[in-house]
Amino acid sequence: MRTTRILCMAAAVLLTSFSTGGTMSSAAPKEKTISLMSYNVGAFRKYSRDLGHYSFKEVACVIRSVDPCIVGLNETDWEGKRSGGIKQAKELSRTLGRRWAWEFYPAGYTWYGNSIVWDKSRCRAKKVYEPLVLEKTEGSEIRSMGAIEFKDFVFCTTHLDHVSEADRLNAVDKISAWAAENYGDSGKPVFLVGDMNAKPSSATVEKFRENWIQLSGEAKTHPSGTPRKCIDYIFLFRNGGESKVELISSGTVYSEAVPEVSTASDHCPVWVTVRLKGE
Repeated sequence: MRTTRILCMAAAVLLTSFSTGGTMSSAAPKEKTISLMSYNVGAFRKYSRDLGHYSFKEVACVIRSVDPCIVGLNETDWEGKRSGGIKQAKELSRTLGRRWAWEFYPAGYTWYGNSIVWDKSRCRAKKVYEPLVLEKTEGSEIRSMGAIEFKDFVFCTTHLDHVSEADRLNAVDKISAWAAENYGDSGKPVFLVGDMNAKPSSATVEKFRENWIQLSGEAKTHPSGTPRKCIDYIFLFRNGGESKVELISSGTVYSEAVPEVSTASDHCPVWVTVRLKGE
């Protein structure tokens, strides 16, 4: 596992470091180091014909190569007819191991949306939110955001529209307003991950940067075989909680390091490792 993780870090196009600075006193607070991942899994069926099965095993292998404690998943089905009626987040959790939990957040269809899976032995959930609906105007479909509050942080995942910049911008406004309303005065770190369907130079990502710190880099994430564009990200909300977060490293998992990436999905996952400073 350690060897694979080192390979993943070496394969990342961009590896960044970020520190909030400051001097720790002799009575330093307890700290916790965790890794977070964003992964559009393409309903585990992008290459199912070639594999002869849904890619739960391959996705689990890619996730294990980084060993995150929590993963935001895009394009997951829940008893969808096209996916054989499988509860995909639950099935992935089972594949990862008994200590993994799951939550599904439907979007425009009750059987399709985003999911979160997490290692219960490392992340203790306190509150699971109902899906935040991201309305459709001129875009392709209604989208959503899912969120869970954990003991030390809040984790959110979303998948923005691939057609309309206007819908993406509206979604950024709504997500930022939700974060401000629920955690604006809390000083608790709020992470947002997902497939934003927007390049780093886009108006969508620029708008995110008004209220969020981009922790992930700009390495290309799609398509997984020969990545040509960066559309997957990890952000941290500006609410004071950022002072409790130190970015240790970030990266993108490529097939050169983990061959399963090219058959698990049409996206490469992005990840960050952060140190959380205690109270």
